[in-house]
Amino acid sequence: MGAEFAEMTIPFLGMDLNAANTIAMLLFVGAMGKSAQLFLHTWLPDAMEGPTPVSALIHAATMVTAGVFLVCRMSPLIEYAPYAGNFIIIVGALTAFVAATIGLVQNDIKRVIAYSTMSQLGYMFVAAGVGVYSVAMFHLFTHAFFKAMLFLGAGSVIHAMHHEQDMRNYGGLRKKIPLTFAAMMIGTLAITGVGIPTTYFGFAGFFSKDAVVESAFAFGGDLGQFAFWMLIVAAVFTSFYSWRLMFLTFFGEARGNKHTHDHAHESPLTMLVPLGALAVGAVFSGAVWYNSFFGHTDSVGRFFGVPYAVEGDHADTATDSHATEAAADADHGGDAAYAHYILTGAPGQGAIHAAPDNDILNEAHEVPKWVKWSPFFAMILGFVAAFWFYIVNPSLPRRLAENQRPLYLFLLNKWYFDEIYAFLFLRPARALGRMLWKTGDGTIIDGGINGLAMGIIPFFTRLAGRAQSGYIFTYAFAMVMGIVVLVTWVSLRAGG
Repeated sequence: MGAEFAEMTIPFLGMDLNAANTIAMLLFVGAMGKSAQLFLHTWLPDAMEGPTPVSALIHAATMVTAGVFLVCRMSPLIEYAPYAGNFIIIVGALTAFVAATIGLVQNDIKRVIAYSTMSQLGYMFVAAGVGVYSVAMFHLFTHAFFKAMLFLGAGSVIHAMHHEQDMRNYGGLRKKIPLTFAAMMIGTLAITGVGIPTTYFGFAGFFSKDAVVESAFAFGGDLGQFAFWMLIVAAVFTSFYSWRLMFLTFFGEARGNKHTHDHAHESPLTMLVPLGALAVGAVFSGAVWYNSFFGHTDSVGRFFGVPYAVEGDHADTATDSHATEAAADADHGGDAAYAHYILTGAPGQGAIHAAPDNDILNEAHEVPKWVKWSPFFAMILGFVAAFWFYIVNPSLPRRLAENQRPLYLFLLNKWYFDEIYAFLFLRPARALGRMLWKTGDGTIIDGGINGLAMGIIPFFTRLAGRAQSGYIFTYAFAMVMGIVVLVTWVSLRAGG
């Protein structure tokens, strides 16, 4: 499909546009809105205003992730649309960075988690943009566990605190709601990517997030470097705001309403049991499914139903498990010797497709050691900064916000996207609507109908009323004049 579209053009406004790039770009714009990517993202933080279980479904496993799934399933097209792929990488990397910066200073516990969703979606799109669709689905898969658990955990905290959502009014809750604290801790360890690089020891987010970062670096070039560093900086910020949430909520002195704190209590089993089930996925899903999503190419090919072969031997497509014994023994770092497999399936053969020149999946396993360790150090840096700000020196955040007031307000107001969009789109749309209402509907439509009904028709009615005089000579005169007009008209027609 994609290869044929890559050779086709679409005429538009006197231009010949490449069919594959045009279709892929339009599909991705739809995915941007669906998955809250930068510029079409403003709805997502507001969507968390609903009930927390609904927020968990929207942000974790269903609606917003549909855009990522669409792009991955459209890999037979995206693979042959390089400009669209590059655009996906840029938007994904910027989204991960911008959302992470906004999350640094938000105070509503659910809004922090909402912006982390937006940021993690950026990671997924970067993986899809560089052509490693299995990794995009890997992070989508693991993210569903820990993000749903974080949202439901936040709901448990809100329930315990009598619907208070401002983290500045929390503090010291780990002894009041220990089971919720344990669940939120597991979710935080997962989203920040806690684990030991080059091993199978780590939480779910460790495996999938590292896979995205390594794939971005393996993509190479200026664009690959840009995406890699944006994701690393976003990882630092993710660690900071995630631990900030934990420290403000569960550690330190109780803040806010004393009565609310005194009566804080653990949630019922109907809320805690789902947290326990999600905790299992947040801990183990990355390690269990690592080989299926980001193992060596033969493992990924089998999982997604895509034919594969040893490089240089395309005719001998591998399908049996005995061909992968060396790969099965490889560790997380991918250092063990293994045959160099490549995906050989045509578009439509399997759930995803890789073009013949797409070898990023193999190259991602061969990145330098410092690349593999960089997300780990990013996580440590964010944790240390949050610990210093909110445990060691709790007065520091306020002083920093006062000293850097413009930057603080810039992030607190979400880069002023809402205000900019209100100025550019909302106010003009309202002005247009007001004009159509007042002028179009009120003056033209209502005025025209009222003028016709109350002015023109009564005028002719009055004229017709005057003609009804009751005198016979008046009617006779009208009849004669009618006959004269009729005879004149017939004579003119006959003469013509």
